[in-house]
Amino acid sequence: MGKVYGYGRHSTARQSLTEQAQKEKVEDYVRRALGGHEYAGWMYDQATSGSKPMFERDQGRELWALVQPGDHIVWAKLDRAFRSVIDGATTMDMLAHKGVFVHSLDLGLDTSTPVGRCISTVMIAFAELEREYGRERTREALRSKRERGLPYGIHIPMGWKKVGSKADSRFEVDLEERRQINEIVRMRERGHSYVEIALEMQRNGHRRRRGEWHPNSIAAALQAAESGFPKLPEATS
Repeated sequence: MGKVYGYGRHSTARQSLTEQAQKEKVEDYVRRALGGHEYAGWMYDQATSGSKPMFERDQGRELWALVQPGDHIVWAKLDRAFRSVIDGATTMDMLAHKGVFVHSLDLGLDTSTPVGRCISTVMIAFAELEREYGRERTREALRSKRERGLPYGIHIPMGWKKVGSKADSRFEVDLEERRQINEIVRMRERGHSYVEIALEMQRNGHRRRRGEWHPNSIAAALQAAESGFPKLPEATS
């Protein structure tokens, strides 16, 4: 028969007394409900934030290495194990694929039973749905910013600069970069190669905000100049 491991966690030193309470609940449950299994011990992460995924914590990482198919993990409360329902569902999915059963005493959850597995499956499905909604909200936010000419992601169009931060950020014309690009255009018109132009820009001490000029960025600069630079509907010019 599989082994049983108890698990608990607290976030701050002020919560250290909760370890005994968690341990007592877990071990009482193990005696009553899982008495036919070997109790392999208590694993506890002290002063560890719930924002860190369970198996990235010191004791959680060791627990993942120890558990084998048919083993059980018991914790007193879901929030002692996970940072969120999404995190919990993801972790329980990992454990299910490894053949490990989970018991969350506050929810009456026991994934070794058909009902417990059903509840776990529903939690995983809702977590994936929430993740998909989150991805869609992110895509819509980026699309809206792009359409309004506002900064999005880490890409800054050639000839523009980002000013401000977070919600107050916006694009403005980068006059210095455009001046350098115009110089690049003139050198290209005189027949210089991309490599020659890059070397000449470096010799003249010209730098972009994003580093030295190199052949690839010279090509991008020429393309931007030829197109009249990207048009940003609400950017300040």
